[in-house]
Amino acid sequence: MMEKKIKMTQAIIDQYGAINGDNDTIHYDADLASRRGFRGTLAHGLNVMGYAAGLAARRYGADWYTKGELYTKWIAPVCPGDNLTVSLRDDGEIEGKVDQGITMVGHARLAEQ
Repeated sequence: MMEKKIKMTQAIIDQYGAINGDNDTIHYDADLASRRGFRGTLAHGLNVMGYAAGLAARRYGADWYTKGELYTKWIAPVCPGDNLTVSLRDDGEIEGKVDQGITMVGHARLAEQ
């Protein structure tokens, strides 16, 4: 199993938002996020998924870029202050977890030819 551990911060969320152009205030306004029932602003799902894709690239090498298949389903949010762990099991299953529980599930594997 491979893992990546990230201490999620607002700075990471802000930097990712600047890269992808997602200006939804739920990622940047803690008061708004709180009023909507969240623990804080929300990390971008694609940012969290990107950590899984990075693990897959390390596991599968160059084949990942032409034969890779990535599927994710978000279960719960990732917020600033969370200790995020993204794992890729030997069977290709991925999971994202924070202290409160599972946030993302799915798989990263090479497509069948």
